[in-house]
Amino acid sequence: MVVPPPRTLLASLGFAAAAALLLPLPWLTAPRAPVVLVGTGPATRGEAAGQAGWELAGPVTTTLLVALVVAAAVLLAVRRSGAARVVLVLAGATGVAVGAGVLVGRGASLPAAAAAVCGAAAAVLAALGLPAILAVALLAAVVPVLPGGPVNRAAPDTAAPDTGGAAGPFVRVARLDAAAAVAVVVDGRAGVVTAGGLTVLDAAGNAEVLATTPDGPPERASIIGAAGGRVVRWSAADAVTVTGLDERDPVAVTVHGVSAASPLGADGTLWVRATSDPPGTARLLDLAQRDGEQTADATYLPVFAIHGPTASAAVDVATLLPVGTGAIRAVPQEAGQRLERLSGDASGHTTVTLLAGGLDATCGLTRSGPASFLPQPGPLAADGEGGVWFVTGPAPDGRLARLGPDGELRVVAAPLPGVASSMVVTPDGEPVLTLADAAGPALWRLPDPAAALTDLPAPAPGCAAPLAPLAPPVALVPVSRTGRDRLGIPLGADGRWASAGPGGEIAVVAPGGARTPVGVRADGGAGPVWPDGSGGVWWVEAPGTPVHGTAAGTDRFPQLRQDGSELVPDLGGRPPLLVTATGAFRVGSRSPLPVVGGRVAGGVVRADGRGWLLADGGLIALDGDHMLGAVIDPGDRRADTTPVAVQLAKGVAPAALALPRATVALDGAGR
Repeated sequence: MVVPPPRTLLASLGFAAAAALLLPLPWLTAPRAPVVLVGTGPATRGEAAGQAGWELAGPVTTTLLVALVVAAAVLLAVRRSGAARVVLVLAGATGVAVGAGVLVGRGASLPAAAAAVCGAAAAVLAALGLPAILAVALLAAVVPVLPGGPVNRAAPDTAAPDTGGAAGPFVRVARLDAAAAVAVVVDGRAGVVTAGGLTVLDAAGNAEVLATTPDGPPERASIIGAAGGRVVRWSAADAVTVTGLDERDPVAVTVHGVSAASPLGADGTLWVRATSDPPGTARLLDLAQRDGEQTADATYLPVFAIHGPTASAAVDVATLLPVGTGAIRAVPQEAGQRLERLSGDASGHTTVTLLAGGLDATCGLTRSGPASFLPQPGPLAADGEGGVWFVTGPAPDGRLARLGPDGELRVVAAPLPGVASSMVVTPDGEPVLTLADAAGPALWRLPDPAAALTDLPAPAPGCAAPLAPLAPPVALVPVSRTGRDRLGIPLGADGRWASAGPGGEIAVVAPGGARTPVGVRADGGAGPVWPDGSGGVWWVEAPGTPVHGTAAGTDRFPQLRQDGSELVPDLGGRPPLLVTATGAFRVGSRSPLPVVGGRVAGGVVRADGRGWLLADGGLIALDGDHMLGAVIDPGDRRADTTPVAVQLAKGVAPAALALPRATVALDGAGR
C-alpha cells in the first residue's frame, strides 16, 4: 500500500512554492518617477522604475530557493518524507530571509511581506514532525546568513554598504555597472552619472534614479552635473542644455558653439569655451540665471578669462574645477605636477596662485603643500571649508590627501582600494570616489575624514622647495596671428610664419599678411618646418626626404637616416643639421655628413655659423662643422632629470648642470 505524504508537508511545499512564484513579480517601485532628458526640450516625466523580487534577492538566493522547492517536490514524490522536511525548512527559511531582508533594508513591500509569511508558514509546517529544538536551530542558523538575509541585505543594485565592502577607513557604497561613471553631489546627496542618466542615494542608502538620457552617447555620460534642482548635459557635440530635475520646471536653455566644458561647480557654475574663442578663453554659464526655453551662442556668455596667465599654462576649461569665484586645476610641470587656484579680474586677466606641488622629487609629501612633490595628482574635489581633496599620485602608491586653506597637507595613511577616476565631497565633508579594483568599478566613501587624516612631516633640510623666482615672469607679446591655419609655425621674431595651404602647399606669411608660396609637399602632410635663415624653409617628407623650399622653387635631398627626422636650422643659409640618438649630421647633396657624436636632442646655429647643441645631457659649442668643446658638462650626471632650478638651488654650478630634457634657443641678440 502506497502511503501518501503527510498533508502538512504538502501544505509546506505549497507555501514554499508560493514564495518562489512571488519572485518574478515587482516588489518595489521607485518613490518618484525620473525625468527623461531628450534633445533640447524641457524635462518630461518618465516611468517609475520597479524591481522584481529576484533582482532584490540576487541570483544566488533565487537559484537556491527554486532548487530547494524542486528538491522537496522530488523527495516527496519518492516518499522520502524525512529528507523533504529538512529541505522544506531550508526553503522556508530562505523565503523568510528574502522577504525580511527587503522589508528591513528597503522598506514596506506587500510581495516581500507575502514571501516572508509564505516562507515562515512553509518552515513551521515542515517542522511539525521534527523536534522543536532542531527546527529552531535550523531557522536561527540559516536566516541571518543567507544572501538577501539581514546580514547580507544589500542587493546588487542597491547603494547600501555590503559585507566585505570596507578597506581600512573606506567603505564601499555600491558596485557600479558602468566603468565610465562619474561621482556627483545633487542637493546634498552623493550619486553617479552614467551613459544611462543620473542616480543618487536616498536616505536609506539605496539607489534612486533622478534622470535618464535615452538619446545620449552609449560610451560616456552626457550629463555634466546638477545643482539647485537643475541639470546640465551635452545635447550635441557642440551644445549644452540646462533643464530641470522636475517635469514641472519648464526651463530648457541651450548654448550652441561650445567646444569644451568644465565639471559643474557646487554653486551651479559651468566654465565653457566657445568654438570661435582663442585658446585660453573661459566663459561662465550659471544654471540658475536663465528661465524658460532659450537658445544662445556661447560667445554671448560672460568672459572669466581671455588673457592667459603669463607664469603658467594656458587656461583649459576641461581641466578646471570651478570653486567659488575661481577654479582649481592640476598642471604638468618640468617634474611632477602642481595644483593652482585661478582667479580673474574684470578685464579678463587671470591670476594664478600655487597651492601645492614643488619641483624637487626628493621632498616627497610634506605638511607644506607648495613643498610637496606630486607625481600625478588624481581627481580634484573641494569641500565647504575651503579645503581641496585629491589623490597624490597613481596607484598603488597614491594616497587620498586634503590641502587645507592654510596650505597644510594631510593624507589618509591607508591606500585607496582601487584606481580613482572621479571624486566629490558631500556637504557634511565626506569624500565620495569612483574607484576601480579587480572586481570592477564601485562607489566608495570616507565616513570619518577627520579621524582618517594623518599629519605629514615638515620639509627635510635638503628639500629645495618652494623655489623663489629668479626674475619676474616673461611678458609674451604677439607678433602675428595664424588663425586656424593647420600649420601656423613661427619662423622668426619679426612675425613671419609658415602656412599650410591646399594640396600640401607650404607658404611663408609676412607680418603684413603677404603670402609667398615656397613649395608643395609631395606627401601632402603638414609636419614641422624650419627656417633656413634667408627667407625659405626646410621640411622632411615621408619617408625621410629633406626638402628646401624657397620662392624660386624646391630642392630635394637624399633620404635621411631612419633614426631621426628633427632638423636644427642654420640661420647662415647653410643646410640644416639632422639630430639623432647617435649624433648630428649636416644635410648635403649626398648622405648626411657627421658633425657631432652622441645623443643629440636639439640645438641652434646663428647666422655667423656659431652654434650650440644639446648632446648627451650637456651643451657643446660649434663653429660651422667643427666642435669647439663642452660649454656645460654634467660629468656622470648626464641622465639626471632633476629640473635645472632645483639643481641650482642645491648648489650645482651652471657649467655642471645636467640637461637631458632641456631646450635651447637664441635671443634677439643671437645669444
